[in-house]
Amino acid sequence: MDFLNQEFYNLIDGKLVKPVKGGTMNVVNPANNKVVAVVPKCTAEDVNLAVAAAKRAKNAWKNTYVGERAQLLFKMAALIREHADELVLMETAQYGGPVSKTRNFDIPAAIEEFELMAGMGRSVTGKTITADPNARVLTLREPFGVVGLITPWNFPLVTAVSKVAPALITGNTVVLKPPSCAPLTVLKMAEYAVEAGIPAGVLNIVTGPGTEVGEAIVTHRDVNKISFTGDSHVGKRIMELAAPQVKSVASELGGKNAMIILDDAELDNVVETATYAAFFNSGQNCGSPSRLYVQEGIYDAFVDRFVKAASKIVVGDPMDEKTMMGPLAYNACRDTAERFIESAKRAGSKLLLGGERPTSPDMKDGAFVMPTIFEVYDNKIDMMQEEIFAPVVGVMKIKTEDEAIDLVNDSRYGLCASIWTRDYRKALKMIDRLEVGTAWINQHLKIVPETPWGGTKDSGWTKENSMLVFDEYTYHKHIWLELGDKPHTFWESMIDIK
Repeated sequence: MDFLNQEFYNLIDGKLVKPVKGGTMNVVNPANNKVVAVVPKCTAEDVNLAVAAAKRAKNAWKNTYVGERAQLLFKMAALIREHADELVLMETAQYGGPVSKTRNFDIPAAIEEFELMAGMGRSVTGKTITADPNARVLTLREPFGVVGLITPWNFPLVTAVSKVAPALITGNTVVLKPPSCAPLTVLKMAEYAVEAGIPAGVLNIVTGPGTEVGEAIVTHRDVNKISFTGDSHVGKRIMELAAPQVKSVASELGGKNAMIILDDAELDNVVETATYAAFFNSGQNCGSPSRLYVQEGIYDAFVDRFVKAASKIVVGDPMDEKTMMGPLAYNACRDTAERFIESAKRAGSKLLLGGERPTSPDMKDGAFVMPTIFEVYDNKIDMMQEEIFAPVVGVMKIKTEDEAIDLVNDSRYGLCASIWTRDYRKALKMIDRLEVGTAWINQHLKIVPETPWGGTKDSGWTKENSMLVFDEYTYHKHIWLELGDKPHTFWESMIDIK
């Protein structure tokens, strides 16, 4: 499936436009490395135009009744629903997510994000504070103004919507840079924004390299807030660029996530969930568990069944309805995964499954990595410490719960983890000691828009989804209304003001 006959445009100031310098870049299908579309390649000049438009629009948008803003978000959801079939194919073609997944997860999740934020945003309120009997003290939530959004390629549309929707409903205007390798569905969203009637300058979308377009957004003085989802190294770079302006940066970064599987875990459930969670989206998921710590009493049985289950995953053409796992997003991702695989072998880990490129005619030219499982004996090796973002998993045997906690926390990341046991009291006590932003008991990778998502340590500190996301797109303005007959000062008996 290619989209070479379609034209794609930026969205700036309510108009679908080409880049100032007319640059283009190719979008490549990672399943076969063929070009599927040509899209705009912007520069800092395009960013300047987009930011200027967002700045002009911000006061009017802030003062637009929240109910009107909500109705526009509902229209966006309706347009995505109307064009779902096309979006499914675009999403699959640009980053390799199986068509069954993009149809049943990505596109419905984008619709749900718009609809949920449209509804929840109407409930955002300030607070009254009992601070002084002679005053009324309150807080208001204020939008930051112009917000810069930089989004990743592993869930191109839904991640963009999960930022755009709360930013807009709270009264911000937006300049959005989608991923260079997978911008198609976000550029289609630009068309829907025009059709829905989102006012000029409220939503602006520009495509291009992160080193030019992304950095131009981050460093622009009229951009008041940055929200970034992606690699931790890039996140740190963005923070460095934003620091001179003391610019607020919301960062949802990488993870090296763990499952702790205790002897009393329900084996069927944990095997099924581990197989799904570890290899969903080819392991290209910041919440994917790539470290599995299994207690010795259940270890052999779990490993045997886990390897057998993973070997049954159907890997292949992502356009095939039967495919369960497609390629990685591009060749460099595959090459990185292969380096980690070789490093694990050199470190003495035992390869239990996978580790090779497929050689079948339908996959040999793509960025495929087969489901790969290692038995690991040292938690310090690279594959247990670094985010691989691929279907590569390490399994370690543990003796005690304390050992498991220490191993999970022995990481610079702190996004999520899960504990598998029938003893909920034990699990809750263990969770108190885990250094993560999300912890599941007898579940992993269950993420819904009503619940917050975000981590700690090198996984960043933002919260996406839920009511907490509104803290990322508003600041609290404190207002003091004095009710006393005269203001109180500590100097009142010291200075004669008459």
